[in-house]
Amino acid sequence: MTRKKSSERGRTVIYGVHPVVETLKAGRRRIDEVYLARGAAIPPVLRSLSADSTLPLTHVSADDMRSLTGSPHHQGVAARVGSFPYVDFESIIEEPAPGRGPIILLDEVQDPVNVGSILRSAECLGAQGVVLTKDRAAPVTPVAEKASAGASAHVPVVRVVNLVRTIGLLKETGFWVYAADSKGGDICYSVDLSGMIALVLGSEGKGLRRLVREECDLAVSIPMVGSIESLSVSQSASILLADCLRRRMELHHETKQSAPSDIR
Repeated sequence: MTRKKSSERGRTVIYGVHPVVETLKAGRRRIDEVYLARGAAIPPVLRSLSADSTLPLTHVSADDMRSLTGSPHHQGVAARVGSFPYVDFESIIEEPAPGRGPIILLDEVQDPVNVGSILRSAECLGAQGVVLTKDRAAPVTPVAEKASAGASAHVPVVRVVNLVRTIGLLKETGFWVYAADSKGGDICYSVDLSGMIALVLGSEGKGLRRLVREECDLAVSIPMVGSIESLSVSQSASILLADCLRRRMELHHETKQSAPSDIR
């Protein structure tokens, strides 16, 4: 597992109200200390969570807070934490959460803001988990956690060395694997995106690598009518995840409608 480092003494410092609060709520990660900017209002939920624990709270100046986080967007709250809690790949395919949606695989996505935005959509729209590549890709950094608005504390994230091999393992397990490709493939709304599926999205600019695309079962595209070529990878992920959720909800409704009534 790769340890993330902040700009100060090798410490991992996450920042922003939602990332800190959700990390506290999730309880999956060691939290050593919470920093509050002097004069900033303490969010009620943070006050409540800290009151129920022995978590040390340290008040720092605005300048020190910016130095700690390396960002002006800290919202007056930061925390020194342990390494990000990546999970094993097996855990998201062997113990699927009931009613959860697809697994998202990112092929060398390098912008941490895109990674964070995708984690946010994955959590809000019910993805089973997110798979990142270890090489030539952004890990879950404090920047990504801020962009995720705290979703990174809840959605399972895996890092793998070989994405092609990972896709092969998913197919062996019974998943249908769809490549998101703006340059070709079936319109996503015409494809059944319910059931055990995985969606593979490519990097900014380059898209999917050839071997990755070829390993997928099918390519799907999002219809567009504008003048520019494509959506960002995070926007594409949101649209596809939303359609997956819509289909699961429709299937659930149909199942309830077709169930025999309980006549007494």
